[in-house]
This record gives sequence, structure tokens and C-alpha cells, in this order.
Amino acid sequence: MKKQIILFGLLLLSLLGFSQKVELNEQEHPLSEIIITICEKYQLQYSLNENTLADIKVTASGSFDSPEKAFDYLLKKVPVAYSRVGDVYLFYEQRAQQEQVSYRLSGRFSDQLNTESLPYTHLSINDRGLVTDQTGSFSITANDSLFHLQASYLGYHLLDTVVVAGMNQQFFLVPTSFKLQEIKVVSSPVIRSLQIGQQPGVMRLNHQVARYLPGNGDHSVFNLLRLQPSVLAAGEQSNDLVIWGSYEGQSQILFDGMTLFAMKNFNDNISTVNPFMAKDIQVLKGAYGAEFGGRVGGMVNITGIDGDRKATRLKLSINNMTVNGMISVPVGKKAAFTAAFRQTYYELYDSKQLTFSSGRGENSGGSMERMIYPDYTFRDLNLKFAGTNKAGDHYGISAVMGEDRFSYLLDLESEHSRYDYEDHEHNRQLGVSAYYQKKWAGGSRTKWQVAYSGLSKEIRNLRQIGRWQEGHQGKGPGGGFSDVSNEDSRIENEVAELIAKMEHRFAVGAANQFLAGVSWVLNPVSFQQDSFDITTAKQELDGERINGYLQDAVSLSSWLNLKLGLRANYSPSLEQFFWQPRLSATADFTRNLRMNIAAGMHNQFITRSSMVDADGNYHYWWSVSNAQDVPVLESLHSLVGLTFQDHGFTFSLEAYQKHTTGLTRFVDGELTSGLYEGESKSKGVDCFVRQDFMGHSAWISYSLSQTLERFDYFETADYQRALHDQRHELKGALLLNFKAWHASASYVYGSGFPDPRLQREDGSLYAYQRLDLGLVYSWSTQRLGLEAGVSLLNVLDYTNLKYSNFIILPEDQDVSVGLQAEAIPFTPTIFLNVSF
Repeated sequence: MKKQIILFGLLLLSLLGFSQKVELNEQEHPLSEIIITICEKYQLQYSLNENTLADIKVTASGSFDSPEKAFDYLLKKVPVAYSRVGDVYLFYEQRAQQEQVSYRLSGRFSDQLNTESLPYTHLSINDRGLVTDQTGSFSITANDSLFHLQASYLGYHLLDTVVVAGMNQQFFLVPTSFKLQEIKVVSSPVIRSLQIGQQPGVMRLNHQVARYLPGNGDHSVFNLLRLQPSVLAAGEQSNDLVIWGSYEGQSQILFDGMTLFAMKNFNDNISTVNPFMAKDIQVLKGAYGAEFGGRVGGMVNITGIDGDRKATRLKLSINNMTVNGMISVPVGKKAAFTAAFRQTYYELYDSKQLTFSSGRGENSGGSMERMIYPDYTFRDLNLKFAGTNKAGDHYGISAVMGEDRFSYLLDLESEHSRYDYEDHEHNRQLGVSAYYQKKWAGGSRTKWQVAYSGLSKEIRNLRQIGRWQEGHQGKGPGGGFSDVSNEDSRIENEVAELIAKMEHRFAVGAANQFLAGVSWVLNPVSFQQDSFDITTAKQELDGERINGYLQDAVSLSSWLNLKLGLRANYSPSLEQFFWQPRLSATADFTRNLRMNIAAGMHNQFITRSSMVDADGNYHYWWSVSNAQDVPVLESLHSLVGLTFQDHGFTFSLEAYQKHTTGLTRFVDGELTSGLYEGESKSKGVDCFVRQDFMGHSAWISYSLSQTLERFDYFETADYQRALHDQRHELKGALLLNFKAWHASASYVYGSGFPDPRLQREDGSLYAYQRLDLGLVYSWSTQRLGLEAGVSLLNVLDYTNLKYSNFIILPEDQDVSVGLQAEAIPFTPTIFLNVSF
């Protein structure tokens, strides 16, 4: 009992002691002594290094409720901490953690001569690969203040240097060919035409080499494009791009962020894009990253020039078809205004340039050919203002306006019938885009962009059929022609795209390139069909969607890179989300050997539906996907590729596969009529080989492909060959550089299309063959540059057929007339380029 009383008394004294106030009134007193005094006074067990804490002088005054609160106050501003382990208070010196210092490098790549930005420059920084954005800007973080930087860009010298960390640095690349005083300095005799295999399914084209290829300079952008693997060249498809078996309207052309809808561009003589305005051409064949969307086919992303900020530049090009002029004027020291204009200056086509073969039906007992004299005019205007402010932010506004008109008259007369046919087509295109890119202090970048583009197409067909009848005044005694049927039809189709977009690139570090974006897109589409000025069909629809995407390019090591992306679309009208995961990987097995793989889902919300009329002719018009009869296109892309490069030699092999659902086709037939849904499967292999030698360059590409389709109206459930399916296509080019003289040749072979209207009587296909030759002479002084060239197109004068240009015109129930526009016959062209 006594022991319990004693223990209870000690406990009570201890509690009373802790409840007492801890009073401090110290002036520059050693910390160790203050702690020991408190602990002994309150009978606390402690452990400390007295010699270390004695060097720390503390001034403290105040009253505290407990020893712990006193300790917290004493140690608040000194590098000492404490912890309690059981009944023991441990006091120890708290060493300041060494801060991890990070260094940031950001900058912009430009042409050394005219300060033109170099978009999508490939970089290797401390053995980590990355690509600059559309303005040539980049940002990276590392733990070292020195960065080993290598930069490569088509048509420019490789930059290999070591730079110190810093923000908004300017890097300049030297072009491989430039003018200095009155001497043309060519430091590297080879001008590379193509960059392939750096990223999965992506090609980069050097537009500078295009002017040396055969063809007039006004179409140089697509002269080079058509010679690349996976881009259909046979059939001379002039108003759309067929990439990896894509259908009409499934591939997209972007120019400075705005969509260019296809114009007519007969016979590939004039391209949609003015070659004077093109700077960088990026071809995304499929399975591309999450930052691109809106199409289930390929994409061609063209960046326009920013203009020369150092001096006024003037370029003039004239050929036997068009005249083209461009002027660039500096505005201050950090901006420039550029304008370019093209115009056909006389009738573009004559009887030697366009032939329509007219074949009668099998009951007619013969065929005949007629020359048609069409009327064609084309003009377009490009305007651009771009610059950089004092903070290093980039801005620009670009506009393009274009118009073309095409019409022809066909008059056929036989002993028993007369046939008059008129075809008129008018296309008007308008586009404008504006962007502002902000560089933040931390190295991240935000880009705001708005763009609008639209195409208005009007087609009018006039048809009159007359039959010979006896007893009428007219041809011959006692007879004449009387009208059997007349037709006056007009179709108007308008499509537009309005987009507002924001994209942010995070400055994460050397191993990550993370970006996020959001956009709002509106696609108004209208369609109207009239017959004898009476509206027979009319439709106006708006397709709206909200897009968002996330993407992280992860560098796992110096040889392995991954890109993970997710794109999401929300359609308010459909009240549905569409998720599109994307994945790609690049592995460098050796310094020269690289392997690429990629896969991803893609959606398209506007479609160019096909219509088959009662005569078997195909027509196309733009429409908006809805929940009733026009589904959203969806396609799964996958590819695997292998690229080897060594000392001017490039070998690339790429295999792909696509499955697309949501195709629509309206069929107007006697047995089958209505709107039907379908799907397609495409697969193939692209092989590309190029060799640069002694200042010259040669390449060859081969595509083995197959595109099959299946629609609900087919008699069987089996897949059939699509009309644009071409099994084999072989293309090659040779560029010979003899200083001022450049000789070139290009060749395209295609095995033919399975369109039954274009087959021979034995069922075989018409193969496509075209050999072009070109010769260019260049001469320059300090202030003046001249280029003159001559090209021979289709040297062998091989009779080729144009894809999707066959028309069947019914004459009566038993006889019909078939019209087939020939592709380019043997055509000599000349051009002269002048630059100041």
C-alpha cells in the first residue's frame, strides 16, 4: 500500500511539473546548455552532441505550455531537429539538403541567310531525340549546364555543337546551296530530297529539290509528292490524294493550319499550293500522333514561308500555262509581309492537251474519237504576315483565295442521232488562319490558333439527244432530228471548316516531351440539286465537335523512344464520345538501323459520300456524319517499318494495314436503289531505295497494295476490289547535278485500276506508264537569280487513262456514249524563274 502511494505521488509530481510553464529568457546563449537545462529541470531523458550544439548561439524569450513547444521555438531558425524515441529526446544537426539544380535550354532554328524559321527540325540533345514545333522552337531541361546539340534539316548542313544553358537562343542552319556575291557556293553537292524513317509513317520532303524535277515549276510541290512511296501517282488523280488506299475526301491537306479542300486542277498542271509559299512539307501516311486528327486517311501538312526579314525579295515565274509572282517585304526588324499571285494567261488546254475518247455501246458497231476544246481559267492569291516580338513570341496570319472554271462542249452526230453535251464546273476556295505562340519563363510554350477554310463547288450539265425521224424538215430529204430527251441539271456543294485551337508544350525534361491540346471544330455543309431550275434535293447540315488530346514522347534510353497519345472527340449532336488511343515506338538498333512501329484509332466526322447514278457514273459530295444514315468514319491503322541509312544510301521498308468502317454510297439503279453503308480493308508494303553519289541522287520506290470494299448492296458478303485499288506501282527519279546544269528524269508505272468500265474486252487492265525528262539551267549574281528549264512530259506518248474521269452518257435504252479524258499526252513545257 505504501509503495502504491509513493508511485502515485511521483506520478502526480511529474504531471504537475509538466503542467508548469517553461520560461525562457536567453541572450546569445549556447543551444546545448539551454536544452540540457530544460531536460534536467523537467526530468527528461535526452541525447545530443554537446560540442556541436554549443557553437550555435540562440536568443529566446517567452513562456511555453510544454517543453516540446519550447524545443519547437528554439529550433525553428537553426539547423537542428529533434525526435522522441520512447522516453528519450534525440537532438541532432539537420544538414541542409543539397538542392537539385536544373538547367534549361530553349531556342529557335532559322535559316542563316533570310532568318526563315525551320519547322520540325530534328534534334539530338545529350543523346535524346526531339523535334521542334511548327515555328522551329524547342525547350529542354537537364542537370548539366552544357548541352551537346545536333540539328538536321532537309537541304541544310548538320549542326553539331556544344551550347550553354539559356533561354530564347537563336540557332542558324546553313543551306547546302546559297548565293554569295557572284559565286554560287555549293558546300555539299547533294541536295537531299526526302527524309524518311525518322518517325513512323512520316516523310519530310525538301521542296527546294522539286524545281529540278521534270514539269513546269507551278506544280513543283506535287511533282515531288507523287514520286514518293504510298502516294498514288498512276491515274493522275488531280483533285484528291490517295494515300494508303484512302477514298475521296479521307486525306487532308493542311496549309498553315487551314484545310485546303480539293479544287479541279485538271491534268496536274496546277497545284493547290503555290510553290513560292511552301517551306516545309510533312507527309503523314497513317498511324500518326494524337496532335493530328479529323481524317481516317493520310495527311499532308504544309508550312508556309514567314517571309524575308532582312531585305525585300521578288520572285517571278512564267511558263507556257501560268504566270506566278511573289514579293516579300520586311516590316521592321522582326516581321515580314508576303504576297503571291498566280493566273492562267491564256486558254490552258487545246486539242493536243486534252482528248476525250468517245466509245459507243456494244450495239453501236464501232467507236470514234472527238477532240474537245475546253475553256479553263485559274487564279489564286496568297497573303501572309508573320513575325516575332521582343519577348520571343511568334505570331502570324495567312490567307489564301483561289478560283477555277472549267467547261467544254461535246457535239456528236451520226446518221441516226445527234448528241449535245455541255459540262461546266466552278470552284471557289477561301482560307484564313492566325496564330500566336507564347514562350513562358519556364520554357514551356502555348500556341493559340484560329482557322477558317471553305470550298464552293458548282457543276452544271446540259444534255440534249435528238433522233432522226422521217417526214421532218432538216437533214436530208424529207426528214430531220427531233428531241428525244433534254436534261439541265445543276449541283451546288459547299463545305467549310472553322477551328479554334490551343496547344501547350510542357517543359518537363530531357526524357519527356509532353503536350496537351483542345480545339473546337465546326463543319457547315450544304448540298442542292436542281433540274430545269427546280430544286429536287436540298440539305444543310452543321457538324460540331470538341477535341482534346494528350501526348507524351518518352525517351527511355539513347536508342528507344515511345510516344503515347490519346485523342478524344465529343459530338454534341450525336451526344457521344469517340476515343482514339495512339501508340508508336522507335528503336535504333545501331547507328544506321532504325525500326518503327505504330498503331492507333482515327475518326472522321465529315465525309465525301459517293453516288452511283443509273448509268454507272460515280459522283462525290461532302456530307456531315449524323446518327441516322451517315455514320462517323472509324479506322484502325497499324504499321511496322525498317530504315537503314549509311553514307548517302537509304533503304526503307514499311508495311501497313487499315480497316475503315462507316463508308456510305448512294446507288440509283433499276434493281438497287438507296443509301448503303460499307467498309474497306487496305494493306500493303512500301519499299524505298535512294543513293546519293558524286553530287547526284537517284531513288526508286515500289508499292504493293490492296484495297477491298464491301457494301450492303453487294450480291454477296465477299469483299471486292475498290475502284482505286492498284496492286503494283513503281516509281523512280534521277537528279544529275552539273553545277549550273541540272538534268532529271522520272518514271511512273501502275498496273491499272479494276473499274470494269476501263477494262479491255478480255478483262485485262490498262497499265499506266509515264516517262518525263527535264533540264534546268541556273545563273545568279549578287542581286539577280535566273532559272530556265524545259521538260518533256510523257516522252513515250503512252496513252494513259485518268482515274475517276470516265463518263457514260446514255443515248437511248440500248446505246450509250462513253467519254474518257486522257491523261497528259506528250507535252513539252518551258519555264523561267527570276528572283531579285
